[in-house]
Amino acid sequence: MHQKAILITATDTGVGKTFVSYNLAYTLREKGLRVGYLKPIETDVKDVPQDGYLLSSLTGQSLEEAVPVRYTLPLSPYAGILEEKRDFSLEDLKEHFLKLLEKYDFLIVEGAGGVAVPIKKDYNYAHLAKDWNLKTLLVARAGLGTINHTFLSWYYMKSMNIEPVAIVMNGFEGIDVSEKTNPLIVEELTNLRVIKLRKVEDLLLPYEERKLLAELVGF
Repeated sequence: MHQKAILITATDTGVGKTFVSYNLAYTLREKGLRVGYLKPIETDVKDVPQDGYLLSSLTGQSLEEAVPVRYTLPLSPYAGILEEKRDFSLEDLKEHFLKLLEKYDFLIVEGAGGVAVPIKKDYNYAHLAKDWNLKTLLVARAGLGTINHTFLSWYYMKSMNIEPVAIVMNGFEGIDVSEKTNPLIVEELTNLRVIKLRKVEDLLLPYEERKLLAELVGF
């Protein structure tokens, strides 16, 4: 069954949410879909929001549509509010999301940092997924340390009655010995499907791996 949207969330910052978002968007566009991208809040924006710029360049969207809220400092969205003394409306953000949901065949929503990163006080990306009725993909690292981070992220999501469609472990190089067993152990701990993505030099994964991402959302 085709989905209409997905939240790309993660175990941590810098694990590959934007990389996964790009490859999913690229593949769905190859299949002829009108794909939209939304990063509701992007931080560490000095001039142009880098994640939003990369994806909107692919999808043909304006930066204003793709990244409606931006903060300058490299912080969580809630910390950005506190430090930069600028707030935003969750209601307006959801209204923007709903408009994009109607506009596109499929909408990719990308979080900032990990799933428990606060957007506002007592409100994080798990809350957003529930409020926006979004299915989720959980992106994790491939190497040493990922078992604990991935299990705890999944366990928290489960406590919020959110079950990811799958876990995407990103950045396999074949150097770290833990890469051999990490996917198996994470599958055993979570009973979720684990997709393995290799580390590549540029932005685009091999088609067979991109195809797996598209299949996760029903295409």
